[in-house]
Formats: sequence, structure tokens, C-alpha cells
Amino acid sequence: MIRSHIAMARDPGARRFRVHDRRPVRLAVSVASYAAGWRCDGRIHNVGLGGACIELPQQVAVGERVSVSFMAPTLWDPLEIPANVAWAHPASGTTPTRCGVAFDHESEAAVLALFELIGTLAF
Repeated sequence: MIRSHIAMARDPGARRFRVHDRRPVRLAVSVASYAAGWRCDGRIHNVGLGGACIELPQQVAVGERVSVSFMAPTLWDPLEIPANVAWAHPASGTTPTRCGVAFDHESEAAVLALFELIGTLAF
């Protein structure tokens, strides 16, 4: 049975959905928070046009504005995309912080580069 978006929004136990699919990856990433004044390296676990799941050694706050930078095979320079932290699970024991970011597409060129990167992940 398909549930409507409205019913899912009203039911906190409903499974969340994404507008854009995500592809599993293992890409190196650099994340920076200019407001908080930090930059660190991490790993992307999955990526889609709407966002990514990232593992970091740095704690992040939900709602924090960050810059996500990683290499795309179609570009000479790293692809840098501004994003907002949508959710975060703090580090515990040997498990680093894991967070989800929602991309804020400000550049058509960055969207195209991300689209091409995701297309290469299908093969």
C-alpha cells in the first residue's frame, strides 16, 4: 500500500523518503564550517542530487551551514557544494560522527558536475 506524503508527515513512525535516490560510495570529502571556523576530512557513504551521508571526526550540529568538497572525475578542481546539516549522530566509541547534508545548489555547473559524478557511479 502506498501512503500519501501528508499521511507520512503526520505519522512520526512512517518511513521517510527522498526525492532523489542516493548511490552508495566511498569518496574522500573535505567539510568546512566557516561560521564555526573548522575544516576536516571525512568520507561520503552515499550521495544523490539532494544530499549525502558523511562520516566525520568532527561534531556537527543540525542546521549548521557547511561546505562539502570532493573530487569529481569530470572536473580539474574539487567540486564544492554548500549544504545544510539535516541530521547528525554524534561519535560514540570507535564510531565517528555521521551526518546527512542537504545540498544547496547555487551553481548550475555544480549541479551538472554532481549529476555526471552520480552517473559514473552506476557503472
